[in-house]
Amino acid sequence: MSFGNGRISFLGKRITAALGFIQYAAHSRAHRKTDQPPELTEEQEAQLKVILEDSRRQINASRMEWDLKLQDIRTKTNERIAAILNEEQRKNFRQLIKDADPHGRSTDQGHGHGDH
Repeated sequence: MSFGNGRISFLGKRITAALGFIQYAAHSRAHRKTDQPPELTEEQEAQLKVILEDSRRQINASRMEWDLKLQDIRTKTNERIAAILNEEQRKNFRQLIKDADPHGRSTDQGHGHGDH
């Protein structure tokens, strides 16, 4: 399954909007006159909430899957780059990677390139 960040972001925004609609409907039901017809019934609100929560879980799982896939691609790319560099270049390359990651994670595992 392949999801682009834009598509996931779009779906996340749709779910956020729908959850906002549920909150609005609940708020308006609590404050409306008794002779006005409801926008959503309580049962509909409950069903919609379950649907949207399920969608949110699926989207979050897809994001995690996507993040892991991207991490794997970055790691393999960095390993391939390191393999063509000499020892000094590899050292500088690894430092560049380390400096570029704001969270301190390394995407270069350094496997089999002689400078462990």
